[in-house]
Amino acid sequence: MSYFIDTKYLSIIGHRLPLFSKKSQDLWNCRCIICGDSQKKKNKARGYFYRNKNDLFYKCHNCQVSQHFGTFLQNLDAHTYQQYVMERYASGMNGPKAHKNPEQLYNHEEPVFKKDPLKDVAFRLDTLEEDHEAILYCTNRNIPKEKFSELFFIPSVKDIIKIAPKYWAIKTNEPRLLLPFYDEEENLLGVAMRGMRNEHLRYINIKIDENATLIFGLNKVDKKKTIPIVEGPIDSLFLSNSLAVAGTGFNKLETLSLPKDKIVVVVDNQPRNTQVCDLVDKYINLNYNVCIWPCNILEKDINDMVSAGHDVENIIAKNTYNGLMAQLKFIEWRNC
Repeated sequence: MSYFIDTKYLSIIGHRLPLFSKKSQDLWNCRCIICGDSQKKKNKARGYFYRNKNDLFYKCHNCQVSQHFGTFLQNLDAHTYQQYVMERYASGMNGPKAHKNPEQLYNHEEPVFKKDPLKDVAFRLDTLEEDHEAILYCTNRNIPKEKFSELFFIPSVKDIIKIAPKYWAIKTNEPRLLLPFYDEEENLLGVAMRGMRNEHLRYINIKIDENATLIFGLNKVDKKKTIPIVEGPIDSLFLSNSLAVAGTGFNKLETLSLPKDKIVVVVDNQPRNTQVCDLVDKYINLNYNVCIWPCNILEKDINDMVSAGHDVENIIAKNTYNGLMAQLKFIEWRNC
């Protein structure tokens, strides 16, 4: 009976495991979500669920972690694990202690991995199949494949309450592209969830740390190099060493300990938008380097510019100004 319950719950969570498939009667395979499996070969899958007497076990041949299925399920989804425990208890087993301690079965220490709460609710894009909805969405937007390791797919928006319980009122359950906001020490501060199916609400923004200032890319930026700072997280993926303020909240710049001479303020190409123009004027007067888009660029944001075939990185480099020259170019831009 215990093996039947284990396999039942494995089938429930199978869709959440990258490259999950059944290999034989008592053997299942997936990419290991504990270590991430091979970073070079995206089709590599070295995690296995297998039968041992009347129980199901998990073993990864990359990181060598070995554990009972119950332990694996508990780390993946605490809520489903509670249902699993109750079902085992109801069938006459010993509730929470129904699965054996892996140390009794294997003669090695389990590796310790840094816990990223996103592993409980989402999947990194570079672990998904090429025909996956999230991969196709990003490919259609021309997002560079080398950036897929920085993005996630969340199968159901409401699952975010597992790591941010205060957002319990979220009822929608559509899948979305998830963009994580980390600090410089890789601590998760919040997420932005982008709709992929023409949802009326394009973004759902969540703060994990209520006191944090959300800036996308802080865990990747090199402060010794030039740092273009843009509005949207997706736009930042097209630029080297870039940050995104997630909206027009460029006042966040003043909370960062970044050298002003390394920063380039890059707003959307909207010369008729009063709010955007006020931002450009403000940062010119504060003596920041500011990108002033040339009049031959008609697209509004960086993603659209890239899709239109423009070399955006080069355009920004050639159209960054400060001081009096920035003021003159700003006047030209407003009259484009």
